[in-house]
Amino acid sequence: MSPARLRSLPGLPRKLYRRSQALRQQREERRFRTRLSHDPGAPELLLSPHWDDAVLDCFTLLDSQRELNVVNVFGGVPAPGKLTLWDAITGATDSAVRARERLAEDAVALARTGRAPVSLALLDAQYRPDPQALRLDELDSALSAEVPSASRVYVPAAIGAHPDHVFVRRYGRLLLRFGLPVTLYADLPYCIFHGWPHWVDGEERDPARNVDAYWESFLGPVEEMPPLHDAEIVRLD
Repeated sequence: MSPARLRSLPGLPRKLYRRSQALRQQREERRFRTRLSHDPGAPELLLSPHWDDAVLDCFTLLDSQRELNVVNVFGGVPAPGKLTLWDAITGATDSAVRARERLAEDAVALARTGRAPVSLALLDAQYRPDPQALRLDELDSALSAEVPSASRVYVPAAIGAHPDHVFVRRYGRLLLRFGLPVTLYADLPYCIFHGWPHWVDGEERDPARNVDAYWESFLGPVEEMPPLHDAEIVRLD
């Protein structure tokens, strides 16, 4: 039974659905084998869930001299004639038109750093009938067909719990198990909903606000991650 059908059953407890979903994910992860190979001599790989994430979250990395492939994971354009709520809020009248606009805008922004992105055909959560219906092997096949190897992979920390960010982080965790070095990057604007942690911005700690607790509420499932305060802080000019 599909996750969408399972969720639609009347009277199904949410806790039971979450347990079923967790078991399904565990089975999928046990069977997963990546086609992406680790090559210390290959360019690094930045996985951007959407067209704007790489530019918003990793501009210092983009603007560096590193060899780097940039891949927009959910870069597919939906069928014309539909309008999602988020696209409507941002002033669009057709989601397909808005997706093409975002695709072009992202290409212009990345070109300023000398980067040309690869956009996979997977659809953004707002365009999928079931936002949770994602398969690891589908992403891995599409990605490895475009980028067969990497020396390091950058994936979002999924602060904010957007389903697309969580999925790409989950994929990154599995790549780590297969020997690829993986780095998490903080998601903007979600990570600053309560301001920066005091150890990031250097300000006095606010006794009435614990930003660490907010971040850790999303990072708890990442068992492989070192202590939060070990994060690399990049200060912009």
